[in-house]
Amino acid sequence: MSAVALPPSPGAPLALTAVPGRRERVLVPWRLGALLLTGLLGAAAFPIAFPVGPRRELFTSGILEPLAFVCLVPMLLAIRRLSPWRAFGAGMLAGMVFFTGAFWWVNVAMVTFGGMPNWLSIPALELLVAWCAFHWAIATGLVRLIERGLGWSMGWTIGPVWMATELMRNYFCSGFPWANLGYTQTRNLWFHQVASLGGVYAIALAVAIVNGALYEGWRWWRLRERPMPRVLLAIGAAVLVLGHGYGAFHVRAMDRAAAAAPRVKTAIVQANIDQKLKMSRGSSRAVTILGRYLPATAAADEAGADLIVWPEGSYPLAFPTGVKRLTEAGLRQGGYRAGLLVGVDVFDPKNLRKGNENAAFLLEPTLGIAHHYVKNHLVPFGEYVPWRLDEVLGIGNIVGASFAPGNDLGPAVLRRPDAPPVRLGIEICFDAIFPEISRTYARNGAQVLVNMTNDAWYGFSSAPFQFLHMVATRAVETGRPVARAANTGVSAFIDPVGRVFEATEVGIVPSDRLAVSAAELTGPEWRMAALPLLEGATPYVVIGDVPAYLAALFAGLVGLLALIRLRFRRSRPHGNP
Repeated sequence: MSAVALPPSPGAPLALTAVPGRRERVLVPWRLGALLLTGLLGAAAFPIAFPVGPRRELFTSGILEPLAFVCLVPMLLAIRRLSPWRAFGAGMLAGMVFFTGAFWWVNVAMVTFGGMPNWLSIPALELLVAWCAFHWAIATGLVRLIERGLGWSMGWTIGPVWMATELMRNYFCSGFPWANLGYTQTRNLWFHQVASLGGVYAIALAVAIVNGALYEGWRWWRLRERPMPRVLLAIGAAVLVLGHGYGAFHVRAMDRAAAAAPRVKTAIVQANIDQKLKMSRGSSRAVTILGRYLPATAAADEAGADLIVWPEGSYPLAFPTGVKRLTEAGLRQGGYRAGLLVGVDVFDPKNLRKGNENAAFLLEPTLGIAHHYVKNHLVPFGEYVPWRLDEVLGIGNIVGASFAPGNDLGPAVLRRPDAPPVRLGIEICFDAIFPEISRTYARNGAQVLVNMTNDAWYGFSSAPFQFLHMVATRAVETGRPVARAANTGVSAFIDPVGRVFEATEVGIVPSDRLAVSAAELTGPEWRMAALPLLEGATPYVVIGDVPAYLAALFAGLVGLLALIRLRFRRSRPHGNP
């Protein structure tokens, strides 16, 4: 006897009603279109710039950022009748579109500076894209699994599940959290302050909750698949209203605290050294590079700066481990009034293969090294090869040498002759995209965050602008100002609520040639600002990523329960209740 299909229970959403003998397919035009739309809408919410057309960031007002609150809706509609495995595949497709649009520029470093041919760089880029899209696939497969197994609507579960997968992407296999959905609101001043409560993950949670509410609302309003989701719509509206309301209050409170705080005069120097010239060889290279840093440094020192910051890897000579002073390194004899923070390469004469450091020296006025910081979070396949694949497969890094990571996140102490010392949290490039590093600095007493970076690797693309706004989130999370020095831009200051000011232009040489001359370089620039010294702790500094870990616990336990329920349901004999 064939099984008889039972009608759905009262109130059950029609999307959960199985159609005997029918399997929904992912590869149908309307579903593919919805997944494509999700990827494009999400990518458009991030800072955008292209190497063609105007050489500047587009839509700088953040007018496209609201797209993030609707970008997941087409994808949720596309997967609502799919099996969990097919939903996994659909999420993978949407994620591939999204991440390709968000960081297409990765292949610039691989081709221009890594020597990789174009035909190989695209597949290599898509491997990274696929790795990040895998986390989207986990989210979509999991919310459908929960809906199938427990009957919990995706609109209710997408928030915590999405928060959990963004946390996973931050840590899993070294982590690459670029283009977290939480970064889509960095130019929305008030809503951006939600990061002070729960970090960038709290914003990602809020964005996903609003998407879930709109998805359920669409199912009620247009598809007639369910009753009006009053509670979920109210929650989505509350997230938007309360998020903006809290942000307005927090901005006023932080502005008052900053106005009353003591200040440190900080200068940033952007020499605009094209990466092609930095990687060149020859006796004149060091002279050319120092010749672009030293005049701006002297000018900032004479203007009364307490601290002068050079970018990552800015010094053109490498130093052996154990060096104590830079008096013979081409800097001004007699030193500077200000403390000088320079990016350097350090090598271990006993281990030239893997004993290198991407480091920063904080120099005293007499050019003695007051603090030696080593980059904490290295770039996989850029600065080191994970899992010893270089020994197994014979592959190397894009930059050639391998580096060893540092583990000290104690603040550097800048001593001033006429004022109290200042505690600095130094972050070199990749360090600044991991919120736990900035939070640790704030917990350890840092009053100012300093981001030293070499964004010349990205060419003229979206990357420098996206990175700048990620660093702005570190300011909001910790309630600390940031001084950011980038080799070719964007260098800027960021106040404790994430407002960017005194930003430079991107100084990339508009040339595709494999070598450039010093005469072609954009002129060096420097900026100075008086940054407030704040001591308090934001809620995020206090509680850290606890909410995100709770979301991960929820997603894991509920997903496991849903899987058990599905397995039990399938194992029952036909005809039994």
